[in-house]
Amino acid sequence: MKVIAITGGIASGKSFVTNEIREAGYKVIDADLVARQVVEPGTHTLEEIKAAFGNQIVKNGVLDRKALGEKVFANPALLKQLTSITGPEIESSIQDSLSFFRMKGEEIVFCAIPLYYEQNYDQTGWFDEVIVVVSDERVQLDRLMARDGLEEWAAQTRIKSQMPAAEKQAKADVVFENNGTEEELTKQVQAYLQNLKEN
Repeated sequence: MKVIAITGGIASGKSFVTNEIREAGYKVIDADLVARQVVEPGTHTLEEIKAAFGNQIVKNGVLDRKALGEKVFANPALLKQLTSITGPEIESSIQDSLSFFRMKGEEIVFCAIPLYYEQNYDQTGWFDEVIVVVSDERVQLDRLMARDGLEEWAAQTRIKSQMPAAEKQAKADVVFENNGTEEELTKQVQAYLQNLKEN
């Protein structure tokens, strides 16, 4: 089974690329979705987060992701602490999904992992190829501010909490550049998938 990772900076267009690949009929494991599942009400992960960051980050039994985000993105030590709680759970769940797809005889599976390099997934040996979605910093910043309704400084803080795009690009097997329209990005994805089918 060929396993292909999709990653890139925040607001670079990863989700768009992931959706295009899913719509083309490929199996996709989405780490963002997994990250939400591991902190659902009643999970021991949510209890650990509550113990570490206080009850105020839970509203009506549900994790207030915005409140938690505001807290951790401005503080590298807190972000590291959060990752040490959620990271192993997410990794274990991804591994289970890969085993399931392998058992079912899937030929190609994609994994969308925003923090692929930051959380050392490149060291796991699970992946045969890495796609990195990149966009210019200004484009990324504008998209993030518009998408999440953030002030410029808050958007910059989130971008700076990740590995620089150029560094990710240098490590990638495949790069999608996303500074233009969605149509242009779709064309890159389609050309890539066509190539994947042929080889």
